[in-house]
This record gives sequence, C-alpha cells and structure tokens, in this order.
Amino acid sequence: MDSKPAVFREIAATLKSAILKGNFQDGTPFPTEHELSARFQVTRTTVRRALELLVQEGLVIKGQGRRIQVTLKPLTRTSWNFSSFSEGMRAMNDVPSSRVDAAECLDTPEGPVFHLVRTRGIVRGRDVQYLTREDSTVPLSIFPGIYEHDFAAESLYEVMRRDYGIYPCRGFSTLKAVAADESVARDFRVSAGTPLIEATQQITDASDRVIETVIITYAPELKIRIARDAGH
Repeated sequence: MDSKPAVFREIAATLKSAILKGNFQDGTPFPTEHELSARFQVTRTTVRRALELLVQEGLVIKGQGRRIQVTLKPLTRTSWNFSSFSEGMRAMNDVPSSRVDAAECLDTPEGPVFHLVRTRGIVRGRDVQYLTREDSTVPLSIFPGIYEHDFAAESLYEVMRRDYGIYPCRGFSTLKAVAADESVARDFRVSAGTPLIEATQQITDASDRVIETVIITYAPELKIRIARDAGH
C-alpha cells in the first residue's frame, strides 16, 4: 500500500470520514503516528503527510509533543420552518450548497406541477455538511417555466420573488418523527433508523394561494423555529 503515489491522500480521506462521522470527538486525542502507521501498514512519513492534510482543513491540530487532537465541532444551525434555506445560512455567514436529486414536471389531479428534490447543506472546507432533504411541488399555473432554473445554484424563493413577483408569506406545518432511511442516513452521517423530524408544509403568498407544498427532513444538527406568520 505504501508504494501507491497518493496513498497519504487515501489515508487522509479515511480519517476525515471517521472524524466527520463522529468516531473521534472534539478535543479528544487522535491515534499516534506509530499507531496509524501500523494500522495502515505505511511509513510514518506517509502518515505525517496525511495528517498535514487534516491540519490544513482544520480538522485536527498538533499539540504538545506533536500529539494530534481533533478540532472539529459539530455545527448546529437554526432555521425558520418556512424561510429560505439559502438566505438563512448566508445570514449566519455560511455558504449554502444544494444537490438536486430530482427535477421534473408532473401532471397531478390539481394540475401540472414542478417537482424538485434537493439535499441541502453548508460548505465546510472541501466538504458539505447536509442539513435538510426537501421534496417540493410548485404549481406551474403560478410559476410557468420555473423548471428552466438551475436550483443547485439558485434559491427557489429568490426566483419566486425576483422573476414572478410572488413572495412566500405564510407556512402551515405538520411535524412527525421518521426513521432515517439509508440514503438520508448517508447524507446526514447518522445511522439508518435514527429518529429525525419531518415537516410537511404548505407555503402561501399574501393572497393565501398555495405556492409550494414541501416535505422537509431535518438533520439532527438543525434546530427548527416554528412560526405561523412571519410576513414578507
């Protein structure tokens, strides 16, 4: 294994994954270079190069006697139950990130809708900490052509306001506990079956028209504030 040209990067990626999954808690001692060398069957020089990558990403620090300590603190964020995720994260000086899992137009008994599924989080170094899974339907009678936007890069609510002059105004939510399936568990870095909060919401504009129906699954790190009416 030590003969591979990028083996230290593979080791760094393995250790990073373990840290982000919570296998090593903030402030706790990390395995020594000797222990890591034996575990991965590589030289200590290779281990040092891997650890340097973790130091550069701010995941670990070198303490006295070159002892390594984990410095990753789980991020906790607060979100209103129907506010714009992107705007809320930017307000806390975070960089929002969205992965589009589905984007399609569907015919329903109520009329054609745009169906959008996104997994959303914040950028942490070269990684993303995912905080929500959002399954939205938007009526095309109110938002014709909205499917032409790239919602990996744009905010749904910002597009509604900017391009259609329609402002999300009120949210009505039903909350329940759900068990994380394998897909959500992988993105949220929890075990399958972990209890999570799921909110089914109807978002209306100032005229009380339903402009979005969305099912949101929240990661444990996201604290939710519930509001009935937050105005514009």
